Amino acid sequence: DRSALIPILQTKMEGERVSLFNEAARKDRPMNGIRLKNTSKLTLEGGALTVLDGDAYAGEALIERLKPEEQRFISFGLDLGTLVTTKFKSERRPVFLVRAHNGVFETHYSLSETKTYTIINQTDKERVLYIEHPLRIGWKLADGLKPTSQTLNFYRFRVELKPGARVEFPVSETQALKDSYELSNLSTRDVELFIANRYIDATMRAELDKLIEIKVRIGRIESRIEALENEAEEIDEDQKRLRENIKSLKDTADAKQLIARYIAKADQQETRLEQINREKKEAQAEVTRLQAELMAAIKALNLEKSL
Repeated sequence: DRSALIPILQTKMEGERVSLFNEAARKDRPMNGIRLKNTSKLTLEGGALTVLDGDAYAGEALIERLKPEEQRFISFGLDLGTLVTTKFKSERRPVFLVRAHNGVFETHYSLSETKTYTIINQTDKERVLYIEHPLRIGWKLADGLKPTSQTLNFYRFRVELKPGARVEFPVSETQALKDSYELSNLSTRDVELFIANRYIDATMRAELDKLIEIKVRIGRIESRIEALENEAEEIDEDQKRLRENIKSLKDTADAKQLIARYIAKADQQETRLEQINREKKEAQAEVTRLQAELMAAIKALNLEKSL
């Protein structure tokens, strides 16, 4: 017992019959679609859409809200007249920049990836295909390659196909990458690698060799400190043994003679322990000095070279 008002719009709108290929949705066939632009002054609410091709039923689709002058691609069925295959190629490009700063040696290079779409029009009619290529963070399209449009997740490339045509459409992208080496951890092997790859010249090698030489000296002194600590531990264990032996000896002439020997040995060991402590302190001071020298040399090292 009530009536309802249903808005009805009957008008022609700007659009184009297209095919849409998205490899994630289907690997071999695109979808039939429409590139529809709302050229009316009204907002079209979202909902179901029936597509007619001439007088024939072509398929069903869902459309989201379409505001005036807004354009959207609508797919409604499988395109059996177009075949698409893809092939993938990846390569690492040579280092184009080396840089040393803030204690880090960097080699900058790029990774190149190309996906080639091979499209075959299996009909006797001209077709328009839009390729939806994934948009990835950190990747840039190759110079000169511009998409027809772009969404949040995809680039769209327009490809026009003549009847029976076979077209190869490559999409190349590059990603900037770098390898980093902490100068404080640099090894002779790393420097040899830089020389072999021509990242550095003789002057730069001399600077890096200087850092490695300081590191080697620090390593030798630290090994000496470790040896002194091990010797001190051995003496300490030996003195414990001597004290136990002295306690176990009885008050006899032979025992007194042996105790005298133990005491003399302990005295020599105490002298050696004092010498070890002096050597250890001197070595630790030298390590501290060399570490400061190493940090200053690393901080002063700045390089930027294009290859």
